[in-house]
Amino acid sequence: IIGATTGVFGDQEWAIRIASPVFHAATSFILFATGRRFWSAGVGILAGLTYALMPGVFLSATLMSTDVTLLTFWSLALYFFLDLRRDGKLGSAIGLGVALGLGFLSKYAMVYFFIGLGLAMIFDKPSRKALLGPNGIVGFALTIMLLIPHLLWNAANGFKTVEHTADNANWGASLVNPDHAIKFFVDQFGVFGPVNFLLLIIFFGIAAVGRARMVKEDAGIRVLLGFILPPLLIILLQAFISRAHANWAATAYPAACLLIGVWAMNAKRWVRILLIVGMAANMIAGTAYTAGLMLPTETQIKLGAANASKRLRGWPETVDAVNAEIARTGASAVIVDEREIWHGLDYYGRDGAISVPVKAWRRENHPKSASEEAPLTEEDTRNALILSYRKKDQEKMAADFESFEPAGQIEIDLGGGKFRRLDVFIARGFEPKPR
Repeated sequence: IIGATTGVFGDQEWAIRIASPVFHAATSFILFATGRRFWSAGVGILAGLTYALMPGVFLSATLMSTDVTLLTFWSLALYFFLDLRRDGKLGSAIGLGVALGLGFLSKYAMVYFFIGLGLAMIFDKPSRKALLGPNGIVGFALTIMLLIPHLLWNAANGFKTVEHTADNANWGASLVNPDHAIKFFVDQFGVFGPVNFLLLIIFFGIAAVGRARMVKEDAGIRVLLGFILPPLLIILLQAFISRAHANWAATAYPAACLLIGVWAMNAKRWVRILLIVGMAANMIAGTAYTAGLMLPTETQIKLGAANASKRLRGWPETVDAVNAEIARTGASAVIVDEREIWHGLDYYGRDGAISVPVKAWRRENHPKSASEEAPLTEEDTRNALILSYRKKDQEKMAADFESFEPAGQIEIDLGGGKFRRLDVFIARGFEPKPR
């Protein structure tokens, strides 16, 4: 997708990101269509708007990330699954299979959808009949066909994407972190919206004590719960065990938008009023956020929003500072110890803006990210300029070189008291220690 947009518009930042709001708009429309087809037009309108106005969507729409397409194909798969469950048509099975495959190619979090399908097969007879019938099997076969090239590539390349996912889980660290679980839970108010998430919790509470009439009378609602609760609960457990970013449970929210929409249209008036108030608050906050991104950096700082976009700022200045260090030291290459720094220098230093190779030091025997793919050569390390972001790794890094001498620090003012600081070293004679 990025290749398509930059192929047409060039390599500017906006061209890299432009598909993101388009896909989010498509997701909102898919949820509207799902609500309208399987419940009512009112449900569709509320579900589509709830999604479009989520704080997490306002943020995500300014970035081109794997969640963007994942949520689109997840919502499309949900539509086709509900359609297959109702009518059992081959076209719905084909749509489901393609959406599942494309969702998996977006992000492995699509696996939660299969948990939802599994729960539906266990507790819902129409789902079981649709998915285990001939058309359902055709759909799953299509999914596998779409995944075969990806699986073959992984098999030929040491299952790198699987390993990266395992690294993100970080189960080698401390395995009891209640504070991380609490933070993840609180973060969901920011992702789904404070009122939206509160309504979702209230609904779960009502359903848990058997007072939610909808759950008893509408099998479709019970099916939706299978697509909402597993991502939330599994990632909450992951946060407790190790860590979890706020967006890791994003797949819970397409079905949650539908659930809230159905509830608001069928429950007492206060639910609908509260939902509309929440959407209005989300729209105001989201509009302010979007407008803030377009303000000059100086204005953002004056408004106290310097921290929100600090990682996006100061990269041209960083490249200038790195070039000055290259000229001062006669560096043969630039070597960094943090993939975020590597990506920043790789992008803003493209087309010869940085005159020497920019590479990443490997912490392990083999690459742990795309930044570490290119190995360090003898020429690179003849007189390497080391830019260290991770102080805790400097001793381990130094051990891989015959000489590793301090040469100052690069400090880039990002505004509002925020800085990008890189410790500078000159290193020679690369002899990596056994890992």
